[in-house]
Amino acid sequence: MLKRFLLPIIVIGIAIAVFIGLKQSKPEKVAIEKPEKVWLVDTVPVVFQDVSPEITLYGRVETPRNASMKSALNADVISTNVLEGSTVATGELLLTLDDTDTQLLLTQRQADLADIESKISAEDLRYKRDQGLLEQESELLKLADNAVSRSKKLEQSRLASQATLDDALATKQRQVLTVKRLNYDISEHPARMAQLQASLKRAQALVKQAEIDLERSKITAPFSGRIAKLDVSVGDRVRSGDSLLSIYDLENLEVRSQIPGRYIYQINDMINKRVPLTATATIDKKQFTFTLERLSGEVKLDSGGIDGLFSISDNTQALALGTFIELKLKLASQHEVVAVPFNALYGRDHVYRLKDGYLESVSIERIGESTNLITGDKQLLLRGQRLQEGDQIVSTQLPNAITGLRVEALSER
Repeated sequence: MLKRFLLPIIVIGIAIAVFIGLKQSKPEKVAIEKPEKVWLVDTVPVVFQDVSPEITLYGRVETPRNASMKSALNADVISTNVLEGSTVATGELLLTLDDTDTQLLLTQRQADLADIESKISAEDLRYKRDQGLLEQESELLKLADNAVSRSKKLEQSRLASQATLDDALATKQRQVLTVKRLNYDISEHPARMAQLQASLKRAQALVKQAEIDLERSKITAPFSGRIAKLDVSVGDRVRSGDSLLSIYDLENLEVRSQIPGRYIYQINDMINKRVPLTATATIDKKQFTFTLERLSGEVKLDSGGIDGLFSISDNTQALALGTFIELKLKLASQHEVVAVPFNALYGRDHVYRLKDGYLESVSIERIGESTNLITGDKQLLLRGQRLQEGDQIVSTQLPNAITGLRVEALSER
């Protein structure tokens, strides 16, 4: 029995002793310190300078004088004298519409006018005739009245019969009616003449309208310019209101470009001080000069600024309506700004400077752009209150850039 109890205890004791021995004999782990990763970056020194910044703007050529010419008649197109892109002068014939119907209508209106004029002449003659007749009929009325007076005296003296008196009275009454009728006709003359004069003005207006419609059959250039679009061809039937062609004025071309909101205050200040704002652009290897004339009267929805309208100082013949243009707008000189590569900008308003081997974020204000006179590269102009002369700004874009990131300048290796 004792052997049965001692054997398991001995086995367990041996197992524990083996476990302790193995545990004490295992090799010790050596802690390996992993070195902090260092990112290599390029840097540029902070150098304060006075620079006239420029900003890059994008716009299109447009004009406030862009006429879409439409037909005023229902007619056929019988000739076209221009093509799309043609340059025309003021008053030049562009196309011609068939004027047959308009000529017939003008003839009819002229006949109606002649008819009204003849009626006015007839009314004048009638009025003069009635005035002359009234004098004569009035004299006859006096004679008839005298005849009645004599007949009454004779009838009282029994020298004339009652029938004679009745005839005299009847003659007088007929003459009274004739005089009244003439007086009425004469009094109605102003009303009849006013009606005829109104008809005359209406007929004259219709003749003038027909003459204008006849002139409208010949489409001429309202100003010197270039044909932007020709919508019809010979043989087309057009109705009143149909588009014929579009023409724009070459002397009033301008470029509409959106100016970012961060520059609006500075530009408004220059405009108020009457400082010229000029921009340049290279188109087909030719340099053009533009002048900011005014700002748009409204801010478009969901836009980041306001539109500026630039006039074109050079030959506008080389520019077509809708041409896309990249402008370089020169701003007023800025004091104590820093020029850095665009790669130095993180987000919209901060850069990183190198401080004791680590990155440090610095908020900045974007002033504009400039061109490096030595390399010709574009540079970003900025100003930061925390930047100091000699600070090293990181000009390498790091995807994991954050304050406290370990970096090393390539120039220090």
